[in-house]
Amino acid sequence: MAGSKRKKNIGLLLLLIVMILLLGVYFWMTKYNSDKKDSKNDTADKNEAIVTLDKDSIKTIYFKNKDLEMTLNLNGKGVWEDKDDPAFPVNQTYANNMQGLFTDITPTNTLTEGIDDLSAYGLSDPAITATATTTDGKEITITVGNETPLGGEYYAAIKGNNAVYVVSASYNSYFSYTSSQMITVETLPAITAANITRLAVAPKDGKEFEVAYEPDSPYDYAGFSDYIIKKPYATPVAADSDSMTTLFGNYAALTFDSCVDYKAADLGKYGLDKPAYTLSIDYYEEQASDASTDSTDTTKATKVSKSLTLLIGGTNDDGDYYVKTPDSAAVNVMSKSNVEKIVKVDAYSNTYKYTNLINIDNVNSIDIVSGGTAHTLSLKRETKKENDKDTTTVTYYVDNKEVDEDAFKAIYSVVITPKTEREIPEADLGKGKNETPDITMTFHLNTTDTPFAVQFKPYDENYAIADINGTELFLVDARDIKSIMDSFNTK
Repeated sequence: MAGSKRKKNIGLLLLLIVMILLLGVYFWMTKYNSDKKDSKNDTADKNEAIVTLDKDSIKTIYFKNKDLEMTLNLNGKGVWEDKDDPAFPVNQTYANNMQGLFTDITPTNTLTEGIDDLSAYGLSDPAITATATTTDGKEITITVGNETPLGGEYYAAIKGNNAVYVVSASYNSYFSYTSSQMITVETLPAITAANITRLAVAPKDGKEFEVAYEPDSPYDYAGFSDYIIKKPYATPVAADSDSMTTLFGNYAALTFDSCVDYKAADLGKYGLDKPAYTLSIDYYEEQASDASTDSTDTTKATKVSKSLTLLIGGTNDDGDYYVKTPDSAAVNVMSKSNVEKIVKVDAYSNTYKYTNLINIDNVNSIDIVSGGTAHTLSLKRETKKENDKDTTTVTYYVDNKEVDEDAFKAIYSVVITPKTEREIPEADLGKGKNETPDITMTFHLNTTDTPFAVQFKPYDENYAIADINGTELFLVDARDIKSIMDSFNTK
């Protein structure tokens, strides 16, 4: 009997404990849902805009940072101007970005407690102060202080509001520009590399470089280049077409990084009173022009000649160069890497290297003399009409004896092989004038009555001087010269 009563009491105790636990869970859930609802309301409050302005109503923006204090006014043409210097070329993109920030200021968080000491947020002496004024005289001032501990956002305050806000980094970066950054940087023309017709680089100290498009130049002996290098050599030389494509690519997208002075009065300050380099580019642009023939309208491209000149002066503390155009007062900055790429041109690397690589179709005969030995390569062409078409038969001769085509071309391929390897050192220029040639080759062509002559003269055991139509500028591999005479022994 006593045992049964004891079991009954234990059961009641357990039931009471379960009821207490259930009540605890009920109150916890009620509190949790209430807190969750309040949290949602708090988030909604935090993401509400604290300032909204009509963008078109904002006509004046004042901002101050550690480097610059400026007031911008929007003129009647919709262009932002510096209030104190209307001629200042204000960067319109930056000014419009500032205007946009004032249209909707929405913080990511709002602090209203424990903000008595604004210095803790960098707002007692703010890094940024910016004010927007509307057409009806309404002013909104925002101050920006320290970056938040997690980074990417900043503490800010709105004049007249007793709170500290957390705002995006744009409110710091968009109002932190320096005077030079607020200047609209001049735009250089976009030049198509293939449209460059002349390039000249004139250093204050050193040799000039100049190359020009001259497809019919007599200095293109081989007929493989449309460009002629006019400087620094005493006589123009043919340029290598592939090298020109690479070189001209350096000038296709030139840009200024920034502007340091939009109305420079003292060019000597930037080394531009006596430029270190003067760069000149002639090019053309293709512009569509309408033309009609026989009542049929067609559109043709017209080539319009253009030119660009850059004056390149001294360098700033970062090693970048001061650059300007002759017709502008603005002094700009161009990176060191870009400047050196366009002014440091190695003339020799851009020359056409073959000394006498001439198309065999243009050759009638070649006289080759070495010491007391002479050889002749000649071609006889006969054209007949067959089935209303002209058919040309070529007969090949070596030393006046007919040979088959393969044997002839085997020798010819060696004859036209020599390539320049390097420039003749300045101290040795003219050295070959008094030397007897190791080999003299005279090409008689069907494209001109004037023979093309090339001589190879002794220089040292490794190189020979190439005398091309009387011009001696380059050295060739001496082994290539020996191979020419050796080729006749294998015919």
